Amino acid sequence: MQHDVAIGLMRRALTLVETQTPELANAHMRVPLEYYSDPGLAAKEKALFETSPLALIAATEIANPHDYLVRNAVGRSLLLTRDEDGVAHAFLNYCRHRGAEPAKGCGSAKRFSCPYHAWNYDSKGRLISMPLRDRYDGLDLTKLGLVELPSQERHGFIWVVLTPSHPIDVAAHLGSELDAELATLGCANMAYYSSLTEAPLKANWKSVAEGLLEGLHVPHVHPGTFALNPQASAIDLAFYDTFGPHVRYGMPMFGKGDVARLRATPEAEWKPMENIGCVWLIAPGLLLAHELYGVIYADLTPGATVSEAFLRYGWLSPLKEAPDGMPTPSEMAARAAKAVGQDAPVWEGCGRGLSQGEHGYALIGRNEKGVQLFHQQLSDRIGYSGLSYC
Repeated sequence: MQHDVAIGLMRRALTLVETQTPELANAHMRVPLEYYSDPGLAAKEKALFETSPLALIAATEIANPHDYLVRNAVGRSLLLTRDEDGVAHAFLNYCRHRGAEPAKGCGSAKRFSCPYHAWNYDSKGRLISMPLRDRYDGLDLTKLGLVELPSQERHGFIWVVLTPSHPIDVAAHLGSELDAELATLGCANMAYYSSLTEAPLKANWKSVAEGLLEGLHVPHVHPGTFALNPQASAIDLAFYDTFGPHVRYGMPMFGKGDVARLRATPEAEWKPMENIGCVWLIAPGLLLAHELYGVIYADLTPGATVSEAFLRYGWLSPLKEAPDGMPTPSEMAARAAKAVGQDAPVWEGCGRGLSQGEHGYALIGRNEKGVQLFHQQLSDRIGYSGLSYC
C-alpha cells in the first residue's frame, strides 16, 4: 500500500481506538428476504460473474511452463495452463469432439488427452492429434482447439472472464486507486497454500459475502481459532471505503494502551501495515486480506441455484519459513480451513433462515457498514431497488 494512503488509514485507526467507536453507516439497513432467493436477481448476479474479471487462481499455482490446474467456476470446468513460452491461458475444459473433459486436477503436462476418444490438446489449447487421423481428412485442426477465455495475469493472479470473446481489462475493472493498492501487496512473489480447493455451501453467495465483511462474528464462531486483541473492548472497530463496486475495510491491530506511544511517534516513523489490517472485497466475489506476514485469498461464486455457493480458499506467503514465533505457511492455510469449517454450518443456517424465514427482511446494523456498502454497490449494478433504511 502506498505510504501516504497507509498513513491516512493509520490516523483513522487511531481515532477508532481513542473513541472506541467504528465508522458507522447513517442508518440501519433492511434487506428483503427476496433479495437472497429471487431467481431473477440471481440471473443478473450470475451475468456479473460471467462478464467480470475473476481472479481464479494465484499465478504461482502454475508457476512453470506446462504447469496446469483445473477448477470449476460458475458451473464451468476450466483448464488454466502456462504454455512453453511462459504465457498463462484459460480454456473451457471441454473436448471439441463430444464434450468430455480432457484435463483433471493439477500438475505439469505438455498435452491433455480426452478420456473418451483420446483427442489431444497442448498447453496452448491446440488440438495436436487424434487416433485414426486419416478418418478426419479435410478437417482443419487449427479450428478445433479448446475454447479460450479472455485472461490476464496481474498482481499475482490469473484473471479470467468466463464469456468467450468478451473484453478483459483488469486495471479498468479495479480502477486506478485500487489497482495501485493491490500492486503493493506483492502477491506475484508469494507461494500459494491451499486451504479449500472448492467448498460447496448450501447458502446464497451474498449471505456468505456478508460474513467476509465483518468481524462481529469472530469471537462467537471462531473461539480459539483467531487471537483477538485482548485490549480491544469493541470488536466492531473498523473503517470503510469504496472504489467503484469494490469495498475495503480495515481495523486497528492495537489497543487503547498503545495510542499514547503511537501518537508520540512521528508519522514518518509509523509502520502502518504492522498496526492495521485491511480486507478487500473485489467485485463480484474476491476477498483479499492481510494476515500476519501473508495474504488471505478467497474466491466466492454462486452455484446452480440461489441456495448454493462455492468458496475457494487459500493463503499466500512471501516466505518459505515463518518469522520467529509465527505459524508456518502450511499452518496458516490449515487454520484458514478450520475457520471456514466453523463458518460453514452457520452460513448454511443463514441460508435456511433467509429462504424459509417469515420475518420479511434481514437487518444490517450501522456498525456493519462494510456489509451495507457491499449490498448498495451490488444492488446498483443489478438494478435492485428494495433496500430500505430505518
